[in-house]
Amino acid sequence: MATASRAEYESQAEASFPDPLGAALTRPIFGVLPMTVEQALYVIIVAVAAALRLWDLGPRMLHHDESLHALYSWYLYNGRGYVHDPMMHGPFLFEVGALLYFLFGATDAVARLGTSLFGIALVGLVYMTREFIGRSAALIAAVLMAFAPTVVYYSRFQRHDIYLAVFQFLFVLAIFRYARRHQDRDLWLMVAALSLAFATKEDTYLQIAYLTPFLVFLCRFELGAIGRLVLSAFRLRARPEQPLSPIASASVLIGTIVLPMVAGGFEYLFLRMRVDVEQANTLLVAIFAVLAIVGAIIGMQWNARVWVTAAVIFWAIFVALYTTFFSNPGGLFSGSIGGLKYWIDQQGVARGNQPWFYYLILLPLYEFVPVLFGIGGAIYLAMRRTLFGVFLVYWTVGALALYGWASEKMPWMVIHMAVPFVLLAGIAIARLIEQVSLQDNPIRRFGLFVATVFLGGAALISGLARMSVSAGLDAFGRAASGGARAGEVQAFFQASGLLLVALALLYVSVVLGRRIGGVVALKTVALGSLLVLMPLSLRATWQVNFFNGDVPIEMLVYTQTSPDVGQVMEEIDRVAFRTGQGREKVKVVYDSGVSWPFEWYLRDYKGRVFIGAGNIPANALDAPIVIAGMENNRDQVIKQQLGSKYVSQRYRLRWWFPEDYRSISFDSFWSFITESSTRLRIWRYFIYRETLNPLGSTDFTMFVRRDLASGAWAAPQSSAQAVDEEAYARVTRSVTAAQILGGTRGAGEGQFTDPKGVALGQDGTVYVVDSFNHRIQKFGADGRFLVAWGREGNGDGEFKEPWGIAVAPSGDVYVADTWNHRVQRFDANGAFKTKWGGQKLVPNVRDDGGQFFGPRAIAVDANGSILVTDTGNHRVQRFDADGRYQAAYGGRGAGDGLLAEPVGVATDRQGNFYVSDTWNRRVQKFDPTGKYLAQWPIVGWEGESVMNKPSISVDSDGAVYVTDPESHRVIKISAAGQVLAVFGKNGRDSASFNLPSGIAVGATGDIWVADSLNNRILKFAPIR
Repeated sequence: MATASRAEYESQAEASFPDPLGAALTRPIFGVLPMTVEQALYVIIVAVAAALRLWDLGPRMLHHDESLHALYSWYLYNGRGYVHDPMMHGPFLFEVGALLYFLFGATDAVARLGTSLFGIALVGLVYMTREFIGRSAALIAAVLMAFAPTVVYYSRFQRHDIYLAVFQFLFVLAIFRYARRHQDRDLWLMVAALSLAFATKEDTYLQIAYLTPFLVFLCRFELGAIGRLVLSAFRLRARPEQPLSPIASASVLIGTIVLPMVAGGFEYLFLRMRVDVEQANTLLVAIFAVLAIVGAIIGMQWNARVWVTAAVIFWAIFVALYTTFFSNPGGLFSGSIGGLKYWIDQQGVARGNQPWFYYLILLPLYEFVPVLFGIGGAIYLAMRRTLFGVFLVYWTVGALALYGWASEKMPWMVIHMAVPFVLLAGIAIARLIEQVSLQDNPIRRFGLFVATVFLGGAALISGLARMSVSAGLDAFGRAASGGARAGEVQAFFQASGLLLVALALLYVSVVLGRRIGGVVALKTVALGSLLVLMPLSLRATWQVNFFNGDVPIEMLVYTQTSPDVGQVMEEIDRVAFRTGQGREKVKVVYDSGVSWPFEWYLRDYKGRVFIGAGNIPANALDAPIVIAGMENNRDQVIKQQLGSKYVSQRYRLRWWFPEDYRSISFDSFWSFITESSTRLRIWRYFIYRETLNPLGSTDFTMFVRRDLASGAWAAPQSSAQAVDEEAYARVTRSVTAAQILGGTRGAGEGQFTDPKGVALGQDGTVYVVDSFNHRIQKFGADGRFLVAWGREGNGDGEFKEPWGIAVAPSGDVYVADTWNHRVQRFDANGAFKTKWGGQKLVPNVRDDGGQFFGPRAIAVDANGSILVTDTGNHRVQRFDADGRYQAAYGGRGAGDGLLAEPVGVATDRQGNFYVSDTWNRRVQKFDPTGKYLAQWPIVGWEGESVMNKPSISVDSDGAVYVTDPESHRVIKISAAGQVLAVFGKNGRDSASFNLPSGIAVGATGDIWVADSLNNRILKFAPIR
């Protein structure tokens, strides 16, 4: 390609692909209707695309970004105007949104209508590619575009990317149409699409960046002429006599029009030079003006008539949109300079913080048909080398490279890679059809071959799957000895039969393939694979758009607003109706933690009261509904202000996909090759969307006034909560300690400073975590001091505010060295043995096993495994006795099995373990494998302060004991979850506590409590 001449490239611009179905597609329907078969098929395809993009648009809750876009469009529609802010990208989306509200009203469905209409248009635009890639390829590409999972999803999602994809597509098509037709109207289309793209999103700069090298390459024979043209514009050289080629002309027009738009890029230099912001802005405006003048001079020298018309089109669109039709003059600066300036400023933020291979996972997961066949199309085009074909390959690779390089990676950007892949796939499939259809009687000749290949492949996959269930040849050995587990023998023989059938069928397919020719056979198999892949692709489209559209088990569903928000809005509507105040008068108080998406959903509530991060004003303390976020203990601040007049319910605000892929490494690939369990997990995610870890969430609390939360109008858990409080009161009793250790604050033997943990040895010895003395103290069963070890530091046997302790059956002692972020192991008398851990905040539950952030409790199960609550990472980790990592459970969230600030952990005789899930205000029970079994709510654990860290213990009957530090009490719960006893109050007598923390129940039922701020350990007789 490097040796091609200019004439050869111009001829390639006119070249067409072979198109054996073209004649059939151009025939009129039945010879009667003024529409060809091709046109009729496009009408059907676009109609189906419209149905997929328009049906059921409203029920899914608006994503955080969608709600922001919807509300600002609504402001514009309502007459409040719109002022462009680069943070929210270009104004086009907002102005289209306001227009659609004007036409159809403001609803969730209409908020997404603009993107849906442009998603339909994107499918229709494929029709314009048929002169470049052939009618057959274009038609197939249109089908793929209509059903592509990512394209459909982001056509139903109110963000800028589908608009930008349409404008980019139009821009590219206009360039190649002009190269072929030499008509000025294609230049007008090109600059209009470019202006609209700039008015949509800053990704346009990125797209221009990877288009420019390609245009320069195409113009390489004319670079001298272009240089002379530039110099002649400034009277430095004579104007070249020969006119530029169409591609060179289009390149000059693009360059001169876009030149002032790069002024914002000088922000990078000003940041490095630490130029004052105001001074930098002044310099940027000056640079913009200079570049605009330079571009105009060169453009006028090239072709004054064409350039002036193009400039008027570009800037008329740009200025009108960015100034919101001349109501916001500052939009000219924020659009022409501020957009790129802001994008540069944000590169250090790296929103999304995704790995470089993010799109290499996302694309094949959803667009496996375009990717697989697109790669084939790229290989075909590399050999054929037409101008548009080479550009398609360059477009695809360039998009993958630059979007993978950019620091901000979000799933909606995948559409800019999916579009060129779809076109490449259309070409590949069309060529396969062409080459197979040229054979005599292709169906009769290839049908048996294709059938044997796919039946053999299906049998092979099924056989291998059954063999993994049967444990392979090991199962055969166990079957021979009579020790096989249930089902293993049956699975083994089923697998063996399937594998034998597979080998036979594949042997037949090889014989048939040799008869028809190896190359043709492979092409037939590739084409036939569509029989399997297309149904899977359609299933993926259906699942991600209509079944899991707001459930983040899909990677495309990114930090999505939970359906709980819809339930809350239904409750607010009911309360507004019941009070008789309606949306016009009812007060709804909400804070900054829930402002998005509630700013959108409460837009019609005239009495809404936004409190930001402050307190509820006095005139709103009687509001029927109060909504507050839970970050930084915000809901507890609100609860204290509201008092007992309200009942509350916790909901998920946003939830997200557990991003396990971040930890992919070479070891992960090796594990995929060597471990069947890894392959099975990946397969089950691909087919069933079974995530490896639970979904994460950010939660909020809705408070409902008690007089409105009764009877049929009750909030979902308000009645249950009231009953729980009464149940606690009924079983509260006064219990006096039978023995007291310590009681004096100090560092002497038997003195404590804020002890946090207590554990019991099998011989009745008592181990106390003397936290603020950074040591462990050991006492005999009679309370006699025996030994102490440790001091403040990070060396072996030193501690930094330890909290948790456990004693193994061997007598070894394990300590959660909390702020050294590690676990230490000692013998029964304090001799150091080993340690493990280190400080690490992890994004996903199974990342960096063996690392911690503030571990707070330890338990040893019946098998000697060590369970540690990795509190700051919202998980529980399991290790063997020597500290080798085995598993992790939990992850941040409020769902079953998820954890929020887990502190205490304890085990029962069966190996089940229990966790004090503090910020979720519940105890959760798990089986020995970490499978969630049950949960019991705790009326307490109200605060999220650093001192409110409850411990947990289990007695020999399976009853659970928990401390409630800030309520100064202990709660006993039966194995079935019933509250059996509550004892303790605030004070210093032997029946009182002051911040009880650690708890341990002995073999005889005695209860030992670390009464932290009273600096003592209390022993109570068994509670029956």
